[in-house]
Amino acid sequence: MTPKELLARLRRLKRRLTPGGDVSERAVKSGIWATMANVLGRGLQMVKLVILGNILGPKQFGLVAYALLTLAAMRRFSNLGIKEALIQKEENDIDGYLDTAWTLTALRGAILAGIGILAAPYIARDFFGAGKTATQVIQAMSLVPLITGVQNPGIVYFRKDLDYDKQFVYLVGKAVVSVSVAVGLAFAWENVWALVFGDVAGVLAATLLSYVLHEHRPWPAFDVPKVRELVGYGKWITASGIVVFLITEGDDVFVGWLLGSAALGLYQYAYKISNAPATEVTKVISKVIFPTYSKLQNDASNLRRAFFKTVQLTTFVSIPLAIGIVAVAEAFVRAFLGPQWLPAVTVMQLLALWGLLRSIGATTGPLFQAVGKPELATKIQVGKLAIMAATIYPATAAYGIVGASAVVVGNALLFSAPVSSYLGVRVVDGSYRRLLTIVGYPLIASGIMYAAVAFVGTNAPVAGIPKFVVMVATGVATYGATILAMETWGGYGIRDVLSTVTGAVGE
Repeated sequence: MTPKELLARLRRLKRRLTPGGDVSERAVKSGIWATMANVLGRGLQMVKLVILGNILGPKQFGLVAYALLTLAAMRRFSNLGIKEALIQKEENDIDGYLDTAWTLTALRGAILAGIGILAAPYIARDFFGAGKTATQVIQAMSLVPLITGVQNPGIVYFRKDLDYDKQFVYLVGKAVVSVSVAVGLAFAWENVWALVFGDVAGVLAATLLSYVLHEHRPWPAFDVPKVRELVGYGKWITASGIVVFLITEGDDVFVGWLLGSAALGLYQYAYKISNAPATEVTKVISKVIFPTYSKLQNDASNLRRAFFKTVQLTTFVSIPLAIGIVAVAEAFVRAFLGPQWLPAVTVMQLLALWGLLRSIGATTGPLFQAVGKPELATKIQVGKLAIMAATIYPATAAYGIVGASAVVVGNALLFSAPVSSYLGVRVVDGSYRRLLTIVGYPLIASGIMYAAVAFVGTNAPVAGIPKFVVMVATGVATYGATILAMETWGGYGIRDVLSTVTGAVGE
């Protein structure tokens, strides 16, 4: 194939993937773009983590984690839910809201940056018991909300209208710049500032791209009725965000406070490596399915059909990813990172299971928001928070980072995942038996896959990277063969879902 022919084929593929048609077709095509963006982003992130993991140690990752936790707390506690409110609105034209939305986010970003810079010495010294470097890192990272606060609000249309070909450029551009800067500076400096400048460069690139990709040019405005409308919807998003932070980041905060930066570095590194099902599948679902559900909120039968198809596609991908990470975690660490990261293996395995439960839960959160019941997600999160508050200290004090991760997994397994799934089925007036059947097929197939990978890992005649590659190949082949058998003789039905995806691309 000549370069000219290859370029022509790529152009034809882009035309086929350009979002268009009815809601279902646009959702499928947007999901493909979002998946490609997240796969590329995850791939780049993995490259960065492996390279920097060999150059930097757990303690330096922990210093950046202090800053990331500080910013996450400020963002969550001040999240106005503006983007979600704009996406949820049934009308397509929201231009009249954009300048007011931009003004609110810009003010919020400036306030957060100021708080971060001023409070950094107290957070680093008095709360985490860290030194001057941690203070400087928190102050430098406080530039992130300032930069993101002035992004072009018009990019909300990428999600609202399911135009994920543009969102793809936005997300991948940010990831490429962030990883390139971080890796380049890591080789040059060999210190924590490579991570800091990489993150800041990434959000700066994203802000510039937001103005390149969308023609809207914001201007300061403060329309009081519009502010009330946006914030009125977002109040439950704000409340949920606060509780979500305490649940998803509270364990990190506790580990950093109780065990120090090295333990926090191990814990967060394990999370980033292991949470592919949550960070990739969940991102695609929440960003694509929320606007899709919103457009179907008054169509009960199609909403129910969309929900179950979403669960089926999600579990088809996320269950084997999570079980696969559990199976190959130790081989991965030995092959790519070295002995200083071995204490993270058990945590990695536990948090992979948490990622699986989060990805399944991600099918219900957007559903609750789309049908105007965001309070359901908030109430579930409050229950999770109560359980964590009662168990995190004794578990972490007794078993360290393994105890903290066990609390997170047990909380999701015994409470949030079953409750959110139960409420999700009720909202769409569906069948619980259907839900259990959908989840059961990939769960059984992944169990068979795990047994095959574990056998190969124990008996492989090679070590290091070759062993890791053989284990991954075994897992992919075993899961694929088992699913094919279930589809042929067990009536799994995944072929219809995948046909919807491929059919949308082919049109």
